[in-house]
Amino acid sequence: MAREWALRGVSEEELKPHPKPEPPKTPRGKLANYWYHYKWHTIATVAISIVLTVMIWQLVTRDDPDYRLVIATNSYVSQQAADKIEAAFEAYGRDIDGDGKVEVFAEVITLGGDMQYGMANQTKLIAHLSTADMMFFAFDKETLEKNIKAQEKDGFKFFAPIEVEVDGLEDEGRYWNWKNSPLRDDKAMEGMPKDLYFGVRSISGTSDKKSSKELHDQSMELLRAFLTDKKLKE
Repeated sequence: MAREWALRGVSEEELKPHPKPEPPKTPRGKLANYWYHYKWHTIATVAISIVLTVMIWQLVTRDDPDYRLVIATNSYVSQQAADKIEAAFEAYGRDIDGDGKVEVFAEVITLGGDMQYGMANQTKLIAHLSTADMMFFAFDKETLEKNIKAQEKDGFKFFAPIEVEVDGLEDEGRYWNWKNSPLRDDKAMEGMPKDLYFGVRSISGTSDKKSSKELHDQSMELLRAFLTDKKLKE
């Protein structure tokens, strides 16, 4: 009785279930139907594919630099400052890979700030120090004391002697402090550490003597050329 009361005035035709819509038969209709149901899925898939393609292309076509420098500090190093340091050393280097240009890549490792970020970068620095895949380093005072000086013992020295006569050399000429140099006075270096120590690690005790020695020699040659203001010849 309640059902009849609720359905009064409703015809039998209205109570019949709606027929299942027929799928589109033309290509245009099928496309429109697909776009209606899967528009955002398609856009997301295409966007992800583009990003992955660009990343893969960059990895495949990436031009390795002639020199690599690790800048490890507790304070933030801007990209502008890193670019200036790269350019300063590029002016004295050689085109080692023969691609027609001298390239120096400065890998910035910031150890301060956010705890997780700092820990991740500390792990990265330790990896470079333990595997000897990098030979050219620049440390601020705190990083030098904590990660280098604290580990030196039994006469072992992390940095090799630079063997040039210039101002700013410290620790028996094993690294160079930029604090009184024109490079430090550049406007792009605002906020950078007052003391930043540049040096080339010793090849003693490294895991791969042949490749380590090659990186060591190339890096030392570049640092000496920069400090003595004598550009390297091809």
